[in-house]
Amino acid sequence: MAAPRELIPQEVIAKRIAEVGRAISADYAGRELVLVGMLKGATVFVADLLRAVELPVRYELVNVTRESAPRGEVLELSYATHVRLGGVHALILKDICHSGVTENYLMTHLAEQSPASLEVVTLIDRPLLRRVALEPKYVLFNDVPDGRLVGYGMEYLGSWGNLPGICLLEGE
Repeated sequence: MAAPRELIPQEVIAKRIAEVGRAISADYAGRELVLVGMLKGATVFVADLLRAVELPVRYELVNVTRESAPRGEVLELSYATHVRLGGVHALILKDICHSGVTENYLMTHLAEQSPASLEVVTLIDRPLLRRVALEPKYVLFNDVPDGRLVGYGMEYLGSWGNLPGICLLEGE
């Protein structure tokens, strides 16, 4: 049976969230900023980072789903909130940046709204798996072992998302 092994404790995550929140606050001082959280895995990340940014900031939520189809993968975008990005600076928040395909798809669609800037913030970066040219502007953790990650809002088969730290699911 699969069992989670904690890799990154809640306290370490909180420290990195505070550091990145300060960096974003400095980088976007005096600018209108929107955090765009990708559902479902980034919900806890969005909530924590939103509180760590020391600027007026709003947030929006989007869902990008991937499905296999006879001609390859199909990506579908749905908005959980009314995303308005014209002329503002936007940061897309993602739990794990793997191939970059999903993030690239979302960036392409959101760029049609003519934001002042559009960047990615990822909780965990796995650049060796990248299939598109994508470099997140802010990365919280990039030295995380391969394998299924759970906790801190990231679920596997509807479980483990409530764990406070980031864990590796062993025996999966």
